[in-house]
Amino acid sequence: MNRQEQDFDDRMAEARIEREGRARKARKERRQRKASVIALAVVAVFLIVGMGIYIRSLKQKEAGYLARESELAAELEAQESAAEALDLEARLRQTLKYIEQVAREKLGLVFPGDVIVKPSE
Repeated sequence: MNRQEQDFDDRMAEARIEREGRARKARKERRQRKASVIALAVVAVFLIVGMGIYIRSLKQKEAGYLARESELAAELEAQESAAEALDLEARLRQTLKYIEQVAREKLGLVFPGDVIVKPSE
């Protein structure tokens, strides 16, 4: 083998080694890209699942708050009704007829000139 052929073979070997190195580097980069894509997908799945769980808990809280709101509205209505009844009773107690009735029934008072009749026992 002459010198030219030897040089050609050496250059071919160097080129093959260089090609193999580039191919190895390209395979490594593809593996790294795949790993990155998989990692991003896993993170996205965890985020979506986490958000779903959080949204579900928020909906449960909302349902609880709505139920509590309706309970409080019913209680408020009952309290307003009771306050209205007490107000009506307070106004009634201020009338002369009520005062007279209480004086006669509970205190046993009579107007001058009234005749008291007691049933026989």
